[in-house]
Amino acid sequence: MSRRKKPFAFFLWHRRLGLAALILVFILSITGIMLNHTEGFKLDETTIESDFILNWYGINPEGSPTNYNSDEVWVSQWNQQIFFNGKSIYSHKEKLHGIVIIDDIIALALENFVLLLDENGELIELMSTGTQFPVSKIGVVNKKIALIDIRDNIYLSDSDFTVWHKHNESPAYWSSAHSLPENRISTLQQAFRGKGLNLERVILDLHSGRIFNARWGIYIMDASAIAMILLGISGIWVWWSRKLKMRKKRHYKKRH
Repeated sequence: MSRRKKPFAFFLWHRRLGLAALILVFILSITGIMLNHTEGFKLDETTIESDFILNWYGINPEGSPTNYNSDEVWVSQWNQQIFFNGKSIYSHKEKLHGIVIIDDIIALALENFVLLLDENGELIELMSTGTQFPVSKIGVVNKKIALIDIRDNIYLSDSDFTVWHKHNESPAYWSSAHSLPENRISTLQQAFRGKGLNLERVILDLHSGRIFNARWGIYIMDASAIAMILLGISGIWVWWSRKLKMRKKRHYKKRH
């Protein structure tokens, strides 16, 4: 005679669901308490320094900065951020290829553009180089900007830096990259991060689930809320079913 397979007990489903939701419930509970006492915990005043978390939020630079010096001016690029003496001034996807200073104008060479700044690092204009191929270096010839592209074609600007034409003579000076000391790299890191990331933002994103993903992270926490509702319903069902069983047992004992 074959043994009859027992149906899956409802209380086992209830227990497994509870274990699966436990971690998310802990996160919701702990972060909820912290957010209710933001001022007491000083969450809005605590700055995150962890590279892992800053990288997760995309506000920590990757790799190493590129740097060019000219007189007392140092211009750097880290990822897409361009810095003037350690201050973030512009963002551009093209790579920085040098800096020259002509009178009170500072010119930065990108691959297809020249960025003109005043002596304080304020943006004057972003100009197209007009070159056929990407620029690789920038230099100076008779107070005019000289550019050389990746195919060694040389271009010279007019005195107003608005018109470019091919030039046969190579300038004596080309801007070249320089390494940065550790203190300046730290300055760039701080400038890249801006005001940084405070603990309140992280706790809030953890509570809402957005820390996992900006789009679908909230559904993780929604799932934990639904799990709690199901746990409540299944808990009542388990309690009621056991109560019915106990009644049947007592009734059976009375009859026998």
